[in-house]
Order: sequence, then C-alpha cells, then structure tokens
Amino acid sequence: MAALDDTAAAATARLARRRYRLGLSLFFGSARWLRWIVLAWVVATPLLSVLFHDAVETGLWSITATVFQWFVASVAGMWFYQNLPGTVARGVTRREITTAYMIFGLLASVATAAVVTAGALAEHALLAAFAEPVDTWAGTLAGGARYLLITPIYFLSGALIGASAIRFGGSHWFTIVVVAAASGHYAGVLALEFRFFGSGGDLALWLGVCLAVIAVLAAGTAAVLRSLPVRSRT
Repeated sequence: MAALDDTAAAATARLARRRYRLGLSLFFGSARWLRWIVLAWVVATPLLSVLFHDAVETGLWSITATVFQWFVASVAGMWFYQNLPGTVARGVTRREITTAYMIFGLLASVATAAVVTAGALAEHALLAAFAEPVDTWAGTLAGGARYLLITPIYFLSGALIGASAIRFGGSHWFTIVVVAAASGHYAGVLALEFRFFGSGGDLALWLGVCLAVIAVLAAGTAAVLRSLPVRSRT
C-alpha cells in the first residue's frame, strides 16, 4: 500500500512539474531553431556597422535588434496556432500552457536582452576602434538592457495574436481587427523602444508604461486561453 502511495505521489509531482518542463522545452526548442539566425546576426552586424558607418550613423545594431523582435513575436504566435490544439488533446491543461508560456516568455526575454546587449557592446567596441561610437559605454549597456521589458511586449503580442487566431479565427472580422490593432500596437512599441530615457522621472515613467503594457498583454493572453474552444483544424 505504501508503495502505491509513493508511486501516486511521484506521478502527482511529475504532473505538477509538467508545466515547467514544457516552458523549458519551448524555450530550448525555439533557441535551437533560431541559433543560426542569431549567430549570423551577432557576427555580421557589428562588422557591417563598421564598414558602413559613414552611411548609417546610428549603427546597424539598433535597427536589426528591432527586426529580431519580430522573430520572437512570430515564434510565440506560431507555436500557439500550430501546436495548441494537439497539446490540449494530449491532456495538457490551459492553465499549464499559460504557466509554461509565461516561463517561455521570461526566458526568451532574458536571453534576447543578453544577446542584444552583447551585440551592442561588440558594435561599440569595433566602432571605437575603427570609427566613432554611437553612444557611451554606459548608454550602450542601458540601451541593450531595455530589451528586458521590450522583448516581453513583442513576445506576448505574438502569443496573444496566435491564441486569438484559434479563438476567433472563424470570424470574418478577425483579420481586419488584428491588422488594425497590430499596426497601432507596433507604433506604440516603437515609441517605447526608441524613446528610452536613462534616468530620473522619465525612466520611472518608461518603466511604468512598459510594465503596464506587459501586464495587459499577459492578462489578455490568459483570458483568451481560458475561453479557448479547441477545434481540430482540417
């Protein structure tokens, strides 16, 4: 009897940890899928910034860092749209998926911010050696670190669109609403991304707005998942 209880307890513990394993699996799977893109980006962009520093005074890294955020958003949205019905059919609950996705988003945001910061510092070092740096070392570091809050906005936007595509995809107005909302949302994200303030009350305001947007997107994604009638796609 004790052996059966131990087996049941072990099974319950494994089930409780499943959401965390899923979150880690999503992150590492996405990292493997993007690894060559990231490697090419990190190696080539700082070098190109030096070669074209006369033509692009702001450096290429800040531009490509923004482009890479769309890869993050696309990965987050595509997984939902392509895999969510099958994942639920295998017995994974919506609550588990929500927790796993928040873990996935946290890890993706930290990793992306680390890569963006490293690339920005590499570009700064090369420009300091061969041309003229765009910013100070401190400004470059702060500019990379801001992606700790910018990347979650992109990630959760992609996740919300992907989940909503399943939830409302059969409605004729869905595409129009998504295109209009995404356009306005992207304009707002760009304003946050490039109107970063380094100190004082302006920084506090920037942090507050970013955190509020992240909270709204996270709540919206969770709400869509909770009401999701998963239908098979043929």
